[in-house]
Amino acid sequence: MIKRDWWKMWDKDTPPAVTFIIQAWDTAHEKKTRADYSACVTMGVWTTEDKESRIILLNCVRGQWEFPELKVKVLEQWKEWEPDSLIVEKKAAGAPLIQELRRMNIVVQEISPSRKGLGVSNDKWARMNSLSDLFASGIVWAPDKRWAHEVINEVAEFPFGVNDDRADCVQMCLQRYRDGGFIRLPSDYEDNVENFKARQKAYYG
Repeated sequence: MIKRDWWKMWDKDTPPAVTFIIQAWDTAHEKKTRADYSACVTMGVWTTEDKESRIILLNCVRGQWEFPELKVKVLEQWKEWEPDSLIVEKKAAGAPLIQELRRMNIVVQEISPSRKGLGVSNDKWARMNSLSDLFASGIVWAPDKRWAHEVINEVAEFPFGVNDDRADCVQMCLQRYRDGGFIRLPSDYEDNVENFKARQKAYYG
């Protein structure tokens, strides 16, 4: 669905100054009962010298954590990156996590995909397919780092890979950027895009 070589590689030591950061979490059940992973992907959007919007993968963390550990990890990532939009999939540990975050007055967007067939969300399948043009058009970038290549490989293997937690997070981030009008394809109608204050962050991991 998404070819590996569709990702554009950013070979500089630091990423570009991004204007809007989105962070997405895909959570698993308790680590002692399931082999699934919880994952977090952070992505940012920036504007090129040609006034074109591009998206770059900034960070990814992944692990098998009990709920107290997971909550600590989420807060660590939220404080580290100060995302403009935080997304959590409302499944497994995601549902109580969303409640905990809102109790702390952290604004979080919940995603509740329906599941069908082989346990793969029909929403995710359709949305990932609809995002393929972003990759094919050279809009999505990633640093040339080992952890980033792991994300790229998992996205390429979706939906038939062993795990899809990081791919789910990438899909949620890109869909949010697309729905919010941050990025456009040549086939899109021209829209007014609000300018955001540039933010500079270093890669993590």
